[in-house]
Amino acid sequence: MLLFILGFYGMSSLYMLSNFKSKTVILPNDQFNSNLTKMNTAFEIGAVTRLTNDYSIFDFQVIDHNSVILQSMDRSLNRSLGRFKISVLHLDNNKLVDIDENVLYGFALSPNGKNLIYVKNQNMDSFSYVYNLQSNKLKKVSYGDSYGINFISNENFIGFSNGYLTLTNVVTGKIRQLINDTQLTEIFQSPTQLTNTLYFSKNKVYFLAFNNSGPGIFEMDIKNTNKVVKVAQGEEINKFVILKNGDLLVQGKFEKKEGLFLYNKATHKFKLLQEGVITDFALNSDESRIAYFVVKDNGVGDLHTAYLDNGSLSSDTAIYRNINSVRTMKWAQDDLFICTNQLNKSEVYRFTFK
Repeated sequence: MLLFILGFYGMSSLYMLSNFKSKTVILPNDQFNSNLTKMNTAFEIGAVTRLTNDYSIFDFQVIDHNSVILQSMDRSLNRSLGRFKISVLHLDNNKLVDIDENVLYGFALSPNGKNLIYVKNQNMDSFSYVYNLQSNKLKKVSYGDSYGINFISNENFIGFSNGYLTLTNVVTGKIRQLINDTQLTEIFQSPTQLTNTLYFSKNKVYFLAFNNSGPGIFEMDIKNTNKVVKVAQGEEINKFVILKNGDLLVQGKFEKKEGLFLYNKATHKFKLLQEGVITDFALNSDESRIAYFVVKDNGVGDLHTAYLDNGSLSSDTAIYRNINSVRTMKWAQDDLFICTNQLNKSEVYRFTFK
């Protein structure tokens, strides 16, 4: 078992920086050994980078080891308008490059990492735009407010627009309306309301919706939108991921237990992987490693990593303790990125595993 550090108690100073600037701190190994509690684990961290910012981050996506796309409040506009700006932050040189401003919340990065889709206000109207990160060219794709955007290929994305779950081609701008609340209600003979939680896998769209029984995960064949089935039902469902074998990782509450669950699609049964107030989780691309954030009684939380092996968690380890306000986390190859967010302050961490 390899030796590494649990918490970063030696990190006491914050960097109060001016007007959208960041400071990168690469934490040396000798600092780990002198200041942190040690523990045996199957994970070994090669390096940890911390960036402290004087602005809030509401969402981010990873481009590569040194670059992330982030969405922050647009300070040039009235905060009450709920308008944001999108920027690229380079971790190696602390350089923040703005892409666009006066955009609505939410954006998505294409699978090949070349295109960015987001919604921008223009003359009191909303339009979906595609921004090419290589050519820096901006293209207007469609009219209307879209949210819950999720690329299903490099050319197509799904999202919600004008009450419909839609499929949009970024090349042609063609929009296909897939389903809405009224159609779902007719299918299930019960009032059913869509949410903006979406996932796509193997020509099927999975979405979270609410009906009289509570929150449920639904599956729809993208080629036959009348073919909609309820996959799972729970007391509370906050996030889910479809595994390659068709099973689901679900963060929520089932049978009065709260935590992280594995749902077997064949047997229709939930298995509790980790109990606790888990506010977010992320699975790496080969589905072997998982990270999750669990909140403790005092309001702060711990960042855990574990292996997902044969439907169970192994080598579960708290790699960082006593963190405030973790908003989201992403895997990118051997890097785990997390973002903490408070009012006018945020931090981005990059954990690089060996």
